Amino acid sequence: MTYPIQLNLKAGKNKPFTSRKDTCPFCSPDKLTHILEKEPDLIWLMNKYPILTGTWPTVIIESLQHDMDLTDYSAEKLHSVITFGMNHWLDLSHSGRFKSVIYFRNHGPHSGGSLAHPHSQIMGLYNLDYRDNLTLSNFRGPVFFEQADCQCSISSLPIGNITEFNVMLKKDGHLSAFADCLQKLAQYLKNDFLMPVDSYNIFFYEMDHIYAKVFPRFTSSPLCLGYKITPVLEDSYINSILKTLRSPLYFGD
Repeated sequence: MTYPIQLNLKAGKNKPFTSRKDTCPFCSPDKLTHILEKEPDLIWLMNKYPILTGTWPTVIIESLQHDMDLTDYSAEKLHSVITFGMNHWLDLSHSGRFKSVIYFRNHGPHSGGSLAHPHSQIMGLYNLDYRDNLTLSNFRGPVFFEQADCQCSISSLPIGNITEFNVMLKKDGHLSAFADCLQKLAQYLKNDFLMPVDSYNIFFYEMDHIYAKVFPRFTSSPLCLGYKITPVLEDSYINSILKTLRSPLYFGD
């Protein structure tokens, strides 16, 4: 069992929000501070508003274009973003500085993020291991795509969402193929999911393999919030999703 990370509201008092139409700080890269690494169109820096105690919070600004999204990236851009994030995440994870390190991405008004500008976050956790509340069963389910680099499935035992898509990076698998799967799933959610989707999350995990979860975001179920009971879709809906994902539109030949 893990214990809560404390929230420092004072530290986040002046945090900008897209929903309030605040000025986006990521659109003025010349004014950014505490930069850790910089590449063309990619900036890794410390989070200016560290609202969670016991963490080392950082942000990756993925693009200088405010209205871009991972679903819009060219193949070259997509691969550079995911490779950049994955390499820094894994380096920190194996550095010995933290008990664990999380890497995640928010998109859309219901995703939990404050800024619409395309970015992801890497956060070192000094006292918590995110894997304590997870099992490999959370990453298993009907497979809809598999090749030498990756396997994609729908979670039969999701962590906390009605539908969670798992992408497993196989041993010695190429990150480019892994990134392609993430983009296709995000595109599916925005364009062809069973319900309208304007928000999604991508979370990364280091378990027996490297995994990512891609899932749509809606108003959270009261069963999940109050009882940790995660409702899942009926089989007929799962079969409909599998049919679309296995079609040539996404993962089919």
